[in-house]
Formats: sequence, structure tokens, C-alpha cells
Amino acid sequence: MTYFKSLIINFLTVFFVNHVIPNVEMDYYSKLPHIGGDLIFAFSLGFLNSLIYPAIILFKVKPTHFKVGLASFLISFGGYSIVNILPVGIKITAPGAYIWTSVVVWFVAYLTNHLELKRYIKEKEKENHKEDQ
Repeated sequence: MTYFKSLIINFLTVFFVNHVIPNVEMDYYSKLPHIGGDLIFAFSLGFLNSLIYPAIILFKVKPTHFKVGLASFLISFGGYSIVNILPVGIKITAPGAYIWTSVVVWFVAYLTNHLELKRYIKEKEKENHKEDQ
């Protein structure tokens, strides 16, 4: 999976989860014309979730499933926590809606970054196999 695919999948997940889960209210107020706060939030959270794996590689931290999962968990739950504090056009009115939106977004973010990690592990195995020969 490439970064662009990961960004699109994460963006669409956040956007559709915000519209499908009950008790998530959208305000279509924004200073930008014809762009709702839900699009801005979906792009921002999708962008952050798609950067997890590249950031781990950039900082030369050994990528593991736990680190990828923890980072996507913190970003997803943190993003929805911040949404209730800042007036960005999305308001979550029930604790169950907060949990479900965060869990679904976290799972998809973990899945997309897991696929990147899997590809990375295969590349490392190929490099090690070539060095052994």
C-alpha cells in the first residue's frame, strides 16, 4: 500500500464514520466557502493517521505492530477528544458515539499502517536473503 492510498482510505473512513454513527453532529459553518468542518477534520485526521508508519521509519525507530497500533490509537482517540473542545464543526453528543467513531477510525488506521509494516518486513527479508547468498 502506498502513502496516497493510505491517505485516501483514512480520509474516507473518518468522513463516513462521522456521517454514519449516530450522535455525531455536523455544523456546516466554516470560513472557507462550501467546505464543512467535517471535511477539514476528516482530511486532518486522515492525514495524521496516514503519517504514522512514515514517521516511525523517518525517526529510525524499529517498527513493530505494537508501536503502530499505539500511535494510531493515540491519534484517533486524541483527535476526537480535541474535536469536542475546539469548534471545528463536529460535536459528539454521546460517549458511545465517541467510542465507536474512535475505534473504527483507529482500526482502519492500524490496518493501513499494518499493510505498510508488512511490506517493510518482506523487503527486509529479501535484503537479508540476498546478503546470505
